[in-house]
Amino acid sequence: MLMKKLLVLSVLVHLSGVLAFSQCDTWVGKPNQDDLIQDHVVYKGFLKENKPDQAFTYWQKVYKEAPAADGKRIDHFYDGQQFYIKKFETATTPAEKDAFRTEALAIFDHEAQCSNSPGPALGRKGYYMFYNLATPYTDTYKALKSSIDASGNASEYIILVPMAYVLVDQFQNKRIPTEEARTVFNQLLEIADHNIANNKQFAAQYQQGKEAMLPTLAQIEGALFDCAWFKNRLEPQYREDPENGELIKEIYLRLAAQECADADPLMIELKAKYEAYAADVNAKVLAEFYEKNPGAHAKALYDEGKYNEAIDKYKSAIDQESDPNKLADYYQSLASIEFRQFDRYTTARDHARKAMKLRPDWGQPLILIGDMYAKSYRSCGNSDFEQRCVILAAMEKYYAAKALDSSVADQVNERISRFSGSRPSLEDAHMLGKTEGQSYSIGCWIGETVTLKFNK
Repeated sequence: MLMKKLLVLSVLVHLSGVLAFSQCDTWVGKPNQDDLIQDHVVYKGFLKENKPDQAFTYWQKVYKEAPAADGKRIDHFYDGQQFYIKKFETATTPAEKDAFRTEALAIFDHEAQCSNSPGPALGRKGYYMFYNLATPYTDTYKALKSSIDASGNASEYIILVPMAYVLVDQFQNKRIPTEEARTVFNQLLEIADHNIANNKQFAAQYQQGKEAMLPTLAQIEGALFDCAWFKNRLEPQYREDPENGELIKEIYLRLAAQECADADPLMIELKAKYEAYAADVNAKVLAEFYEKNPGAHAKALYDEGKYNEAIDKYKSAIDQESDPNKLADYYQSLASIEFRQFDRYTTARDHARKAMKLRPDWGQPLILIGDMYAKSYRSCGNSDFEQRCVILAAMEKYYAAKALDSSVADQVNERISRFSGSRPSLEDAHMLGKTEGQSYSIGCWIGETVTLKFNK
């Protein structure tokens, strides 16, 4: 929108002194020259007073007999075009709009025919077709292309953005051949670059136009050009700023998308720098993420086998966290590492119990404690009977986990099936005077009381 407004504001600056009329009527030497000049002055006065209807009546008279005015200005063409563009914009029926559009475009064509340099008139015609006259892109493309063909690098900056849009549309809808699209694409870049370098008066406008059209043209450049074209365009940018990581990334990925060979020396150079840059960026991003998410860092350290570091990081996560569910996860993970990697049973159980308190309906901490009991049963007790009672303690944790949390049923059932045969035997129990259902205290580090159940 800003580009459109800037172009509209500055289009008038670019109109004077571009036409040399021939074979078009002027008022010079006409019998009614004075009347025509007077009518010209009157309609211009009405325009200054913002009275377009009154101005239009007098404009019609002078345009009919002296479209080229005195042969040194384009006022009658330009004002006529604006009259009909405004009529088009305020018309309420399709028929009226079609009629006013036709009139406006005819005056643009008349101006072009009367000029030794028709390009500017055709360029403005295409500009207004695109922005104001709701003209089909096919017609707008033809007008703008005619302007470029006529003016070459002298084409006005106002055609850059609309031509980029209609070019993309025409090519994507297969209304123009690839070679033509490629030619026009290059012409637009050449017009912009030539005037940025050489047009002191409007260099800024051409630069602005180029920046506005490039994202649009980017939609089709991959389909129009090969690796060589992209290298020719992009390598100078890289050489100007060879340590710019984002630029290296952009150029490398663009050339890779154009199937530039991996063995190409430029690709080898860019790839090495891109990979180093990407690694550095990823490391910084990951470090920032881990700084804010110590729990995730702890999990990554665990996956890398750095268990002591993972424990430290889980403790940091616990210190920083207030959400009970996340705290429960951290305590459970901490307990799992302490138990499975370091056999720190007591500490691991303490942390598992903290997880249970934070999430009372979660079965995993109970399963973990049961696993601790099952793993340590041979080191607890002075007899086989005492050791097997530890299995009862483990199975009680498994049953309790399933009762709390149905989602762990499969895990629990697998463990119960595995350890059921390891319960104390009925024969050993009778020899010791123990009966099923009796309470039995387990010593060792476990320190729990179980209900006796035997293998029969």
